[in-house]
Amino acid sequence: MPKLELEIDDKGEFVGQVPTELTTILEKIKSTSHGEGYGKGAQKAAEEAKQQIADAIKAEKMKLEASMPLEKAKWDDIDQTNKLLKTQLETTVAESRKRMTELSENHALELTQRMESLTKRNEKIKTLVNANLRALAAQAGARDESLSELEVILQHRIGYDEHMEPFVKGEDGQPAKTTAGNPLAIDVFVKQYLDNHPHHRKPAPGRGGDARGGAAARGHGHGGGTGDRAAAVARVEAGDRSIDAINDLFNATRKSA
Repeated sequence: MPKLELEIDDKGEFVGQVPTELTTILEKIKSTSHGEGYGKGAQKAAEEAKQQIADAIKAEKMKLEASMPLEKAKWDDIDQTNKLLKTQLETTVAESRKRMTELSENHALELTQRMESLTKRNEKIKTLVNANLRALAAQAGARDESLSELEVILQHRIGYDEHMEPFVKGEDGQPAKTTAGNPLAIDVFVKQYLDNHPHHRKPAPGRGGDARGGAAARGHGHGGGTGDRAAAVARVEAGDRSIDAINDLFNATRKSA
């Protein structure tokens, strides 16, 4: 085994040229020592970094845990507010529906009462008009026995406008006119009817049977409709609803009774 002799000065430095073998050994020792020192330093740095991360996570976790009661209270308050608003909305909707139902029912009741009132008014007006027809017929000289019949016959020729004002209807259902183009007055219409049907008039003094004779004569003028009940019935059933047809049927029925 070779031996090396080395000379070192007072400063601890080698004197002269250091043998190659020694230089190689020193470099190897230096490299190994540096590697071990670097490794230990890196490991320590990693451990410190890991600890810092753990500490940071722990701190954030503590902050989060500390804020959780406040957040929970905040969301609980929001939830309670939402529940209150929902209850108020449901109450408002229910009250609105109830109110709308009440308004609809009241409106329907009001309309019903109004219609009933109008119906009663219209019926009363018609009753008064019919009574007026009867009175006009009596004033025009109608027989007492014919008043009921005349009331029924004449009212079929009376119409009513939108204001329930009565008027005399023509054969077409429209207001009847005079030759001058004016509306035919009801009293004039009643007189004309009695003039055209004299058997409804009271007999003149001293001529007790003339009225009935007039009825028979007029009946034969219509083809025997007054005296022939079957013919009168057939006429009405065929669609003739004129005053003459109704009058003939009435008289024929009365004669056959």
